Amino acid sequence: MLLIKQLFFGILLPAIVGGGIFVIARSLSPKAYATARYEKEQDGFASWLIAAALGVGYIVGYLGLEGLPAFLPKLGTHWLFYLAIIGLIVARFWHRAVWGPIAQIAISIILPRLLLTSTFKHTWGPIEGIIWWVCLAVVIFIIWHLVEQSFSALPSGASGPFVYFGLSGGTALILALSGSLRLAQHCGILVALFAASWILTLGLQRDRKRFVFPQSASPVATLLLIGIWMNGYFFAEVPAVSAILLMISPLLAQVGRTKAVQGLGGWRSTLAQIVAVALPVVIAVCIAVIRSGLFGDNNGY
Repeated sequence: MLLIKQLFFGILLPAIVGGGIFVIARSLSPKAYATARYEKEQDGFASWLIAAALGVGYIVGYLGLEGLPAFLPKLGTHWLFYLAIIGLIVARFWHRAVWGPIAQIAISIILPRLLLTSTFKHTWGPIEGIIWWVCLAVVIFIIWHLVEQSFSALPSGASGPFVYFGLSGGTALILALSGSLRLAQHCGILVALFAASWILTLGLQRDRKRFVFPQSASPVATLLLIGIWMNGYFFAEVPAVSAILLMISPLLAQVGRTKAVQGLGGWRSTLAQIVAVALPVVIAVCIAVIRSGLFGDNNGY
């Protein structure tokens, strides 16, 4: 019964809720997204609904798995619920004047202190804590930009949701191999949401030549992925190399903007981008498998 409950609340229900919002958003959005118009169509309510499909879907899954978290979170996983809410709020005002950059900077600075309060207090000294804080803030800010830019760098159609389905799926597998099934379940919610948006995009014929994720959806996707990655590295046993590879994978979406890949044309160009993003994820999973000792002794990689 417990497994059935986890599958329903952690996968099926979030996919249904997120998928329903996604369909509504696509029905309200413009009929076509030409590349030149992509940036101009990011501030509408339909674009925010795409972010809501991810954020609300995750919140539904979180409540099903964990129940309502404490108002003052004590664990890193508790913060995931509030990060989804913060992402939804930021996404709604993402393209108003300088709101986006200000929000990125502020959240990048605050987030490490929120998620790693116990580590700052009990593990790191004052100087070490400041160094970690600065480095983590810079990394979060960079990753946020990478995710945001990947939404427009990836080809239109179902490739965007498919890439993030693979990224979140690889993350969930690494977390499970690293001894944190609880975090893997939370990442499984994202897997279900990205899978739903991928399948729905394939099913909606008119959507195949459109961008799926507007850049205003980046706060939700980024904050949830970063929250899960940080919890996995600092509070589970995710290998450092695996964590780094997962974080840099969105960067490789930019290979699609190189002349060499664009020269391939059509499906070959799309495949090249997907393979480029998937490669570090696959390597990260392999490292986690070796580190886990699943097929032999742990060699301390």
